[in-house]
Amino acid sequence: MGKIAEQFTQLKELLIEYFDSNVEYYKLAGFEKLMRFVVAITFAAVFFILLMLALFLFGFSAAIWLGDLLGNEAAGYLGIGFFYLFLLLLVYLLKKPLIERPLIRFFHRFLFKKENKNNESS
Repeated sequence: MGKIAEQFTQLKELLIEYFDSNVEYYKLAGFEKLMRFVVAITFAAVFFILLMLALFLFGFSAAIWLGDLLGNEAAGYLGIGFFYLFLLLLVYLLKKPLIERPLIRFFHRFLFKKENKNNESS
């Protein structure tokens, strides 16, 4: 009877150790995914801000250039404004293939890439 109790005690200790190591593994894996996500979002935000700044300056330059061509500065700004509205409408109509699907693919590869490599090598 004492041998069975000792084996149950050992089993209990092994199970506790196993669950503790699993909790630690999932904490580290979660932290890694969170940090990769934060880095990706930060990079995207910086990229987006710089892109918007460039588009803002190019828009002003194009409006002035178009205004010089048309002989009326207001017409140049109006033309560029309509161009941006057209682009906005185009992006809205094509949001699924241009934005939604690529983002889903990116985050799927981003979040599940490492697990797939580990599962394939096992």
